[in-house]
Amino acid sequence: MGSRPTLSLCLLPLLVALAACSDSKKDRDDSDNPDANNDKVDRIVLTPDQVFLWTGEHYTLAAFAYDKDGKLLKDVTFTWSGTNSTVTSVQDGRVQAVASGVSLVTASAGGAKSTPVAMLVVDAPESVGTSDEYIATAAAAGLLTPAEALTYRVQAAFSDPSLPVQYKGRSSGAFETEALQDAIDQYDTLPAEAKAVLDPYLVPPADGASWLAPPGGGQGLGGGRPTCKASTDGWDFVNNTQAKVNVWYQFTIPGQKRKATVVSEAIEKDIWPKLIGTLGFPEPLSDSDSACPLYSPKLDVFLVRNVDFRGLTVPEFGKPYQSSVFIMLDESLSDDELKASAAHEMMHAIHWAYRTKSFQVSYGWIRDAVANWAIDAVYGKTLQLEQDFATCYLSTPELPLQDRSKGHCDSSKSGAERDYGAYLWFQYVANTLGPSTVKSILAATQSVDTGVEAIDNIVPGGFQKHWPLFGKMLWNDAPVDSKPASFTTWDALNKVVDRVDLSGDLAGAAEKKDELESELKNLSHRVYHFDFQSADTRSVLFYNGFFEPKKAGKHLKVQAMWMDSASKWQEEDWSDYEYVGLCRDMKDQRAQHLVIILSNAETEPGGSVTAARTPYLKRNNIGCWKVEGTVTALEKQPSWTGMGRKGDTAVAFEVDSSATKLDFKHPLFPDTLRVGTSLLMTPSGSFSFEVAYGEGPCSNSFGPANFVLQPLSGFMKTNPFPELHSPDAAVTSWLNQPARAYVAALVDNSSVAELVSGKDCQSPLYSVTGGLLTTNDVKNDVYVNPPIVLPDGRFVKSFSESGFTFNWSFTSQAQP
Repeated sequence: MGSRPTLSLCLLPLLVALAACSDSKKDRDDSDNPDANNDKVDRIVLTPDQVFLWTGEHYTLAAFAYDKDGKLLKDVTFTWSGTNSTVTSVQDGRVQAVASGVSLVTASAGGAKSTPVAMLVVDAPESVGTSDEYIATAAAAGLLTPAEALTYRVQAAFSDPSLPVQYKGRSSGAFETEALQDAIDQYDTLPAEAKAVLDPYLVPPADGASWLAPPGGGQGLGGGRPTCKASTDGWDFVNNTQAKVNVWYQFTIPGQKRKATVVSEAIEKDIWPKLIGTLGFPEPLSDSDSACPLYSPKLDVFLVRNVDFRGLTVPEFGKPYQSSVFIMLDESLSDDELKASAAHEMMHAIHWAYRTKSFQVSYGWIRDAVANWAIDAVYGKTLQLEQDFATCYLSTPELPLQDRSKGHCDSSKSGAERDYGAYLWFQYVANTLGPSTVKSILAATQSVDTGVEAIDNIVPGGFQKHWPLFGKMLWNDAPVDSKPASFTTWDALNKVVDRVDLSGDLAGAAEKKDELESELKNLSHRVYHFDFQSADTRSVLFYNGFFEPKKAGKHLKVQAMWMDSASKWQEEDWSDYEYVGLCRDMKDQRAQHLVIILSNAETEPGGSVTAARTPYLKRNNIGCWKVEGTVTALEKQPSWTGMGRKGDTAVAFEVDSSATKLDFKHPLFPDTLRVGTSLLMTPSGSFSFEVAYGEGPCSNSFGPANFVLQPLSGFMKTNPFPELHSPDAAVTSWLNQPARAYVAALVDNSSVAELVSGKDCQSPLYSVTGGLLTTNDVKNDVYVNPPIVLPDGRFVKSFSESGFTFNWSFTSQAQP
């Protein structure tokens, strides 16, 4: 937060002496005869009398014209003037703060002119916070009592100029404010001075006791709950005999009548017919028995000015379970924003028509989420302002569904709660199970204490079935976004869930391991994306640390999507596997992108599931499909002269074709998918063999001659991931070898007839070609000092034993 301005607003009236009009503009009202009463104006009063703004902010002043008898006049056109057009611009009473400084604004009509309103404009600090943040900080430090903090929160929400300047913040971008509901809930415990300040905000805005009443009204009444004055001076409403709702506007504010007509038509033609007519939600309750019915039992909607919210639905005092309500909408919104906000607040009014089991406000997250879904339910793709809040949820999938914290939305809406983005859950429900399911969920709040319970009771299969499906849909990128059931298809949503983006490449290393988070909060997701570019990344292993909790009954899901070498996406459920492998040497497993989505469908509030061990994705450069190269085998016993017996082999060791299938499950590795394939790689190839040595008087020779390796003439196996485990003792022994170890052997029993020359030497000598490759010693069925795959991924070494020397060099191959 930045430094706070110290100038007190109490100094502003002194600036009136600076008044000297410089710029002036006339109101253009939307009545049939906007200046019919200009000649009757005797006195003009502007409210408020002083305003403090950050540069870039706007504020709407109200001008009230009275005749000589003190009667408030309609159909008056005002000329607005400001002393400094470089500081503020003013049109129709709407002031825009342009630059730091002071400007005095007046309104005139007929022969009358108002007292100036002092507009102080200050450049905002670099990192200015919201009023709620400043107030909360002061309260936590003991500088404010709870009553003072609550009072200031309400004043901030309604841009009350009497808010102490040190608590002046930037616009929060919030859809609604909880401050007014808190004031209603706590009203009876507040001191009289707090009640006096809050009373004008707790009655309908058009009432004579409200904060928007003409001068002389709207004062704190105190001494009990707020009391209506039963007058509506300065207000009119759009109505007809068939209308379901009265939409109120201040006729002194140019343009409000037109906007009220926009809202009225939206409610009567779109919102009410869709939500109540088509979808069957109940009508909002009549306010005929309320303290402030404003002459009609219809739902009242008010256009209000200078508020830090888009809309607000206000219930009666003392009715926390079920209540009639009135609605406020910010008159500065665009037409589309007004329509969307009206749909949102109408859904709140509908929910108040149900008698909930617990206090309505205790269902907070579901109320906000369903209300934002109502925008989509009414307008579909024609008006998508619910998407303004999608990022609030998509940016934090790791938080529980019902989390209501702030600071997760786009910067312009940082004061909005996360749950406004949770409309996505109800969009999923409505599009997969039908919108009637949403209605049934709201109705279920009449019999259960939480929104989560209502959903789990109504949705077939509950969260256990649908939460992972919803989590996958949040990806909203390829391959999900092109499906008929996707947020892109349903609502043209072009936003995606926040994911942890990681490179799958080794970046020159022999091995790399990325750990995933080991805790999953209930009703949350974690999303990871690995991008593979280099062919050097060959063997990939995912360890599912949530395998054991899942096996113990926790409602967990691990879903994977990966794009292969042909740009085809594979979608798999990895939940019931402890280990899953991918061999990127195989064309069908050559993942270019890998998405892993972890979902926890447990519903206990505040709970989480912790992995048995931290899950991870490991990869290395060890070949996993085919290893190819050459071997030279030379036998030369100590008593021999000359070359000896030599075999030059060109060989490829390849996994069995069954191991290349995507559903391969090794019988010696239970609860795994596509692992253990390199436990047996069989050879193919050819070799040349020749003999040239002497021993005593005899000289042996043969070839060179070419041979083809016979089936089952050898093997290779590697140990790319020694953390695997098996019930088989021999496999376990092999896994105990160092990581990257390998062994191989080649033996050919082709018969050769060696030509033997020399005195008393018998010829031919029949023998077999024999050993072509041995990589290490074996003692008691245990491999001794097996070779290690080099850091660059090559298999290169030599081994000598009992007169035999083997030199080999192999490289890993990728399946074409």
